[in-house]
Amino acid sequence: MVITALIEGLIWSVLWIIYVYVFVTKYPWEMMHDYPEDIQKASTLPEPTAKQKKSSKIFGLIGSIVIFGTLIAFVLIQYHGNKPSYLVLLLFTFIIGMVWNTVDLLVMDWLIICKITPKWVVIQGTEGCKGYHDYMYHFKGFLIGCIYTLVMSLVISGIDYLLLTFVVK
Repeated sequence: MVITALIEGLIWSVLWIIYVYVFVTKYPWEMMHDYPEDIQKASTLPEPTAKQKKSSKIFGLIGSIVIFGTLIAFVLIQYHGNKPSYLVLLLFTFIIGMVWNTVDLLVMDWLIICKITPKWVVIQGTEGCKGYHDYMYHFKGFLIGCIYTLVMSLVISGIDYLLLTFVVK
């Protein structure tokens, strides 16, 4: 179970990386809240148009459905035909979520943003901001992500438990 959860966590991480990459490159104003304060203040991004706002909402909705639908499917496929306890489902889901949270910290935040800092992560007007190299800011985000991962796991494993109990036999 743990190996499967780790592998599925890596697959789920790839989906998240694609999702975040599209938001950062196509809809950067949607990601401003995830950047350190000095970057938010220095940003000279123009206000998005109504069409851009609509496109970002549609992408966000479709992307969220794909990402969380995939997570629900991972659990259903793993435990189809079994009667696992809610706690087993919670642990499986939590492992997958924590793999993403860890990949986000180590690969997306520390490696790509803090170390490499490619042009596609730099918000217009923020070139040279110290926030791009603030490892502690991202570590604090990781800790907050641990709480979000737990809450998300509680909800998703509850959905999967209900589906496995009443729908998928």
